Amino acid sequence: MKNILFFGFIGLTCVLMYLSQSFLTIIFGICIFLYAMSVLEKSFSMMASLDKFLKKMTKRNFQSFLFGAVSATVMQSSGLVSVLAISFLSAGLITLASGLAIIYGINLATITTGWFLAGFGLKVNIAAYSMPLIVIGMLCMVNKTEKIKGFGYFLFSIGLLFLGISYMKGGFDHIKDSIDLSQFAMSGMAGLIVYTFVGIIVTVLIQSSHASITLALAALSVGQITYDNAVGIAIGSNVGSTVMAIIGSLNANMDGKKLTVAHVLFNVTCAIISVILIVPFMYITDVTSAYFGIADDDYTLKLAVFLSYFNALGVIIFYPLIPFMEKLLNKYMKDSSKRSKIDSAKYLDEKSLQFPDSALEVLGKELLHLYSNANSIIAKAISISNSDIQNSDISAKDIIKLRQTPIKMDYDELYNNRFKEIYSQIIDYAILAGTNAKPEQLSKFMDIRHAALIMAETLKDMKNTQPNVFKYITSSNQYAKEEYDRLRVEMLECLRIMYNIASIKDIDELEAQIKNLRKIYNAYDSEFNFDVLIINKKITNKMATSLMNDTALMKNITKGMLKVAEMIFAHHHNQSLNESITA
Repeated sequence: MKNILFFGFIGLTCVLMYLSQSFLTIIFGICIFLYAMSVLEKSFSMMASLDKFLKKMTKRNFQSFLFGAVSATVMQSSGLVSVLAISFLSAGLITLASGLAIIYGINLATITTGWFLAGFGLKVNIAAYSMPLIVIGMLCMVNKTEKIKGFGYFLFSIGLLFLGISYMKGGFDHIKDSIDLSQFAMSGMAGLIVYTFVGIIVTVLIQSSHASITLALAALSVGQITYDNAVGIAIGSNVGSTVMAIIGSLNANMDGKKLTVAHVLFNVTCAIISVILIVPFMYITDVTSAYFGIADDDYTLKLAVFLSYFNALGVIIFYPLIPFMEKLLNKYMKDSSKRSKIDSAKYLDEKSLQFPDSALEVLGKELLHLYSNANSIIAKAISISNSDIQNSDISAKDIIKLRQTPIKMDYDELYNNRFKEIYSQIIDYAILAGTNAKPEQLSKFMDIRHAALIMAETLKDMKNTQPNVFKYITSSNQYAKEEYDRLRVEMLECLRIMYNIASIKDIDELEAQIKNLRKIYNAYDSEFNFDVLIINKKITNKMATSLMNDTALMKNITKGMLKVAEMIFAHHHNQSLNESITA
């Protein structure tokens, strides 16, 4: 069935290309554009220093914001910079939060586009640069030096992007000429809403928000539409300008698609707010225009003022919400592939393999995923829930007093489903990524593999402890039960510390938490002494043997947690703690 639909689509495309020269030109432009995206991503893998440059430029959200604003201002193409941001994110070169900040910076930079139009009546024609970029890029591509060749692919792909955009716009020239805006003319809020949709459609068709506004101004100058209608078209053109990013996301991975959705959401939300608050917007535009001496009938400059407020308000609203947007997108946008009973890696992707720094970043995220799953397995093994770990309002002792019903579990099945597959993927990925790493980076890949191995060992120790924990929760011997509950309390406190460590960003707070974990580890020998119980015959020799063995295993599990915390989280913060656990 899929093949029938596929070949039917090809047949329909062929017919449309035969019937319409404009359609042929448009579809040809889209194909060049999509091919340019794949070449662009290839260039990233060949320019070894690009990932470092981007990480430096996008280290903080505000830096990312400035990077997007400056890039869009210089290139005078918000659509192209949006496409580049999507490509960077898809290749694992920037984070989703950085991508969001870049998009918001790009939208702020569109203010300059309005003033370019108002001041000069023109826009930088980026398509004019396509041929020299392609030529220079091709010359660099034949060079044997990998970095120069990668830079050549980069220039070549940018040239193709410009060329693709040029063909798409050219294909719509005839459509643009045939658009008559006067047929929709109406006044009031209804006219504003209608012309907002007209602005969206026209911008999607002619692939240029600049051209849409120019068309609106031309219609306004001959009395075809009112000033309010022109404002509606300007609002709609901002929404329609996201079409280039949507096309660019067709080849992107899920992270790239998340950024595209955020981009569209930003523009649509700003448009809705502007339509709802059109009266105060128009008032402040008139006041500002009068203050700067802009004539009442100078609609070009007044539109530039309006768009400045339009985009500035959007940035003011959305920029502080970057962390919230990131969580929202990650929560609701997931790969549509069928969920398996066996949990697998979430963050490891082939594109990041080409960049050691990016590979380390995704491995760090995946290690947190593995770490979270390992903690949930340990929690279930001592018959508590994940919510008991996360809710620190109730003390560990009180939680254990409440959790006196043993939780049945198939430990091997849980280990295989929640841990084993991710563990294997991390080890394999770290080995592959290490082949492209510099000598100073190899130790970091080794640390990640070692940390994953330690987690596996702690789970094997817990497997040996779990049957006795399960047994003695309901034991008739109150003394043995109390000792096992004490072990459970200590382990719950360890799990809470490990849970907190995962979200700590301050290195001093991190060190304090690790010291708390070390205290628990060192206290095992002094807190758990069963001689008195044995002498007083409160527990049997068999119970004492089980308690001693399980205490040693719990201590070893805590030692493993401590090693992982010191190795990964101290390393994650690029600092080393002064103390370390002795082997």
